[in-house]
Amino acid sequence: MKRWLGLAILGWAAAGAAHETPEAAVDAFWRALSHGPGAGADGNTLRDLFAPGAQVYGLSEREGRTVLRQRSAAEFIDAQVRVDAKAFDEREIHREVRRYGAFAEVFATVESRTDRTAIAADFTGINSLHLVEQDGRWRIIGLYYALERPGQPLPLAWRGER
Repeated sequence: MKRWLGLAILGWAAAGAAHETPEAAVDAFWRALSHGPGAGADGNTLRDLFAPGAQVYGLSEREGRTVLRQRSAAEFIDAQVRVDAKAFDEREIHREVRRYGAFAEVFATVESRTDRTAIAADFTGINSLHLVEQDGRWRIIGLYYALERPGQPLPLAWRGER
């Protein structure tokens, strides 16, 4: 019993330590979303990363029209933790961080793959994560993402290229 309690305390401390900077929180976010085949995202880490009341916005295209989907972080997490037959691997290839006091914005380009060994990504997108520091740790208060679309490539600088 003492051993399990000790492991639980160590796990909790490690999770909290992962959010000491905006960059560390975003790194933990990509790791939590990524998973192998027959699994889903790490829901515990995602719930820990998002602040209460956080919102997620996703931009997509349907029938030639741009559609903005808004949902709570809880709804987003519920969708991510579902078991998926395929793997899902998020790889950040570009990051810009702007920080003022306890507020930070992380703008990132991410490649997503269903085969971790694949050279080419299945899709690429941009993400804008807004974070706030409270009680010595950074949490996500808002996430906006959009996938790259045919005929509208991302700028080379956002791909880590010049």
